Amino acid sequence: MSYTVGFTQHHGRNKQYPKQQDCLWNGEEIFQKNDVLPAESVTRRPVLTVAVADGVGMSPQSEKASWAVLTSLVTELGKGADFDRHLLRRTHGHLCDALAKGKTFGSATTLAAVQCLAQRCTILNVGDCRVYKISESGQWIQLSHDHTLINSMIARGEAEPGKEYASFYYSLDSCLVADDEETEFLFHKQESSFLPGESLLVCTDGVHDILGDIRLQNLYSSSRPLQDQVEVWRNAILSAGAPDNLSMVLIRHDKPQP
Repeated sequence: MSYTVGFTQHHGRNKQYPKQQDCLWNGEEIFQKNDVLPAESVTRRPVLTVAVADGVGMSPQSEKASWAVLTSLVTELGKGADFDRHLLRRTHGHLCDALAKGKTFGSATTLAAVQCLAQRCTILNVGDCRVYKISESGQWIQLSHDHTLINSMIARGEAEPGKEYASFYYSLDSCLVADDEETEFLFHKQESSFLPGESLLVCTDGVHDILGDIRLQNLYSSSRPLQDQVEVWRNAILSAGAPDNLSMVLIRHDKPQP
């Protein structure tokens, strides 16, 4: 069994935020750079975990929050931690230990992580980073859940799915905050099959917000090498102005070789 992993990261072109607020873990290395050129690798490890974190720009030092969360996540998993809500709770605790003081108090980030094992995958997310599963035939399904005001309103019956609302309602409803009092964050866990030939896209909102679901799907080809595929999406975002940081990891569950 093997997985191919393609990934890339870019700061974007918004000079209002000079620092890279995204963080990306490709299963081997954590990146927080202004520019990570498209690349791919193959791993035959039995368990593969990747993640992206997106610092919340309105918080004090969001780039430190996204780095703290991913380094904590990787450390915990390296110790054999289960991939569940307790992992998120401990990760939040480490975030608070590191940043809930002084000028970094209140620094915040979102998170999406996926763990692949055998022919299954498990998704954990807080906020609006996303995970999509792509079937071998090119059918897409979003496995993550956006923690936004509008989705909470829909869940309470206060808004209608598919109807357009003011942009304010698409703001974050939950994230990981460096504040010991902010322990009631919302999180989403989803388990799914992940079969040979299928792919998973893990990305920050600088990807899915800019391209949108329809264009993401239209620009995808299962016949492309993953390095080329993430480059196609990256170039489309840059051509659209790249107003936000962007990070993406694309995993393909490789078919057995004859």
